[in-house]
Amino acid sequence: MSDGRKPHVIVATTAFLPLVGGAEVAVQELIGRLSGDFSFTVVTARLSRMLPAREQWNGVQIIRVGWGTRFDKVWMLIALTWHAARLRRAGGVDLVWAVMASYAGAAAWVARTILRIPYALMLQEGDNLVALERRLAAVLPLYKLIFKHAAGIQAIAPFLADWAHHMGGVRAAVVIPNGVASGDFITSVEEHASLRACTRQELGIPADAPVVLSVSRLVVKNGLADLIAAVQKLSARTHLIIVGEGELRASLEKQATSLGQRVHFVGTKSQKELLAYTCAADIFSRPSLSEGQGIVFLEAMSVGLPIVATHVGGIPSMIETEITGLLVPPHAPDELAGALSRLQENPELCERLVHAGRTQATRFSWTLIAPQISAWLTSCLG
Repeated sequence: MSDGRKPHVIVATTAFLPLVGGAEVAVQELIGRLSGDFSFTVVTARLSRMLPAREQWNGVQIIRVGWGTRFDKVWMLIALTWHAARLRRAGGVDLVWAVMASYAGAAAWVARTILRIPYALMLQEGDNLVALERRLAAVLPLYKLIFKHAAGIQAIAPFLADWAHHMGGVRAAVVIPNGVASGDFITSVEEHASLRACTRQELGIPADAPVVLSVSRLVVKNGLADLIAAVQKLSARTHLIIVGEGELRASLEKQATSLGQRVHFVGTKSQKELLAYTCAADIFSRPSLSEGQGIVFLEAMSVGLPIVATHVGGIPSMIETEITGLLVPPHAPDELAGALSRLQENPELCERLVHAGRTQATRFSWTLIAPQISAWLTSCLG
């Protein structure tokens, strides 16, 4: 800035740590890496009474609005403008960075309309976009204003950039993908072997059993019912580890009862804890029905797991079938089982995919992505 201070950016997001998804991981990484270029304040929905209304995170003020209920996202439509006005009086606000064109994007548009503060729109949407537009049919003209008035739009995959144009974005969306902190998954040969043995012993998995890993919120869009159905078609020695929580846990556990003790639901794990499960696995799979990009696929590539995914959303922009992974149609347990079986029976194919996948993951390093986001945010100022 001309006065020597760093630009103050309000990050508007419907969820933030400790609530974790791909978008939350991305925002966390970027705030940490861009704190030398910008001053950040995060305004987010509270969503849980267990979370404080305000706290400091790595020197960044986190403001959680609402009362700890699911309606807090709606309250953001008003609360963001109130907090932006207060922060502007206290020291200035240069930009609102809206994470997704949902409640955060709508709240940023309201703040721009009332306070004339520009906003940058980051598209991380992983839902089925056709279904999304159908749900919003009654308010679609208003929804399109979020795209029309953005000072800049960034999409994590080409299909989202096309969608932004379709929704009326005046400025062409720039495609900058999410990245991966590959250093979190680097282990020595000895540490990898130790984590593999200990984790398998803890879960009661034989040392020589094939293991498929999935890291996912337990929701419909992530296709875990299809993955369990596919594992039912594989060798009776195959085990499945599912890391994550969600509304479908009870129904998925019921579906998995026919597999006895071969499906392991381990709940949500921290990044550090996740390393042990990646070391215990042989294959990574998340057969998404829709996907914005999927940081977990990059993380699996980094640790050296061959991948089976689906040909939806932004996945094909980072996984090329037969080159860096295997892609199958969504909602196709038979084809999913066939791809998993191929990897179990073909070590040479696994080795080739792992080598190419690790190389691909380096192209998505946050050290390369963060400067691109910094330049994009700077272009949106003023």
